[in-house]
Amino acid sequence: MSTPTVYCASGCVVRGQHRQTCETRDREVDPCKGCLPRAAEYGNLCAFCFQRLQSDVATAPALVAHLREIGEPYAQVAPPSDTRTYRDPAEGGILHVAWGAADEIHADLASWALLILEEHPNGSQMRGPDETGAWHTRYGTTVGVVVAEATVRLCTWLRPLLPWCAAQEWAAEMRREVGALIATTSARWPMQDSQARAVVGVRCARCGFESLDYTPTKGADLPFDVRCVNPECGRIYTEAEWDAALAKMTVERGYVA
Repeated sequence: MSTPTVYCASGCVVRGQHRQTCETRDREVDPCKGCLPRAAEYGNLCAFCFQRLQSDVATAPALVAHLREIGEPYAQVAPPSDTRTYRDPAEGGILHVAWGAADEIHADLASWALLILEEHPNGSQMRGPDETGAWHTRYGTTVGVVVAEATVRLCTWLRPLLPWCAAQEWAAEMRREVGALIATTSARWPMQDSQARAVVGVRCARCGFESLDYTPTKGADLPFDVRCVNPECGRIYTEAEWDAALAKMTVERGYVA
């Protein structure tokens, strides 16, 4: 008995392919561009959505560090007697909007870490992320970040657990929420030298097309980002995978003896 196909919980479709019941594929005006659901390859997510989730979590530390750097000059003018509340605008203190955005990113990721600890089969035996440098309420809820290294530690804890997250019923919600937060924040405060550049002459190992983009980043966690921009692929390369691809290309083209 064959196993039924599981489709991406994000609702992704395959461009250019249609359901048998599609009635608009042959329209002359505004035809359907593709409605066949894309199969899930990682739990409840397609390869593109899973790779995007990995990329967003990996990008967060560099983005938080960037936001903290932007807000630092403004924080230095906070009233010296208001060390407890100056970062809460509701209490009349000074809070640069970039620091607020950094807090939002860290708090959102921390909430997902808490959910993982609550629902993972081994959650009661798991040690959570190191909270040193995070901003907490008096009741212990994580609401922000004081030093950017706290987000590095949080994301380092999260990344190995993302395959498990992808298999949960809330995987699509996590993908949308984290993705939207990283995308909107990056658009408002773009990181220095964050312009993607096409990689010429190198084919993607997954789809075979020359569709790779290279994006430098500022974070120590991922010094750069290489991904396939083919919408049917979306593979994201780790540093080791990219180094291996470059080494293979160097040998194939005879650049070394």
